[in-house]
Amino acid sequence: MVFSLGSLLVDTETPFARPTVGDLSNPGAFHWTNPVSLSPAQPHYSGKIVILVDETSKSQAEYTTMAFRAAHGALVVGSTTAGADGNVSPFALPGGLRTMISGIGVFYPDKAPTQRVGIVPNVEVKPTIAGIRAGRDEVLEEAVRQILGRGVSPAEIERLAKPQ
Repeated sequence: MVFSLGSLLVDTETPFARPTVGDLSNPGAFHWTNPVSLSPAQPHYSGKIVILVDETSKSQAEYTTMAFRAAHGALVVGSTTAGADGNVSPFALPGGLRTMISGIGVFYPDKAPTQRVGIVPNVEVKPTIAGIRAGRDEVLEEAVRQILGRGVSPAEIERLAKPQ
């Protein structure tokens, strides 16, 4: 998904992430790798892009958001994500317990962190109790507003964002 769809959203080679990897000869040391990029593909989509996230968005959803956000003009709407991206390596603990750790670091191309920080939206919107009671999806409504523009009436936005 990241590369097959993301490549349709960019018109030039576009870096979106920069991982770190552990140094097996020096435990605890990590080294930067080359940035991960999207390569343009056809048919190119040049319309508006709005990515919806919230605090339950994690791992692959965060990585995908980073890639799609790299497209020109893309916006992230919602609330800060979990900050739990990167690969996972399972291992056993004494007493028959199992756990997992991330074996790589995930950063933006400028080396800004994402792990433990999350993907911070361009436009922060959180559901309200009143909105939930009214059956509204306020995050989706804001996404529709971002796509259609501020001149669209609140009633029209609510109608378009209502589940069918």
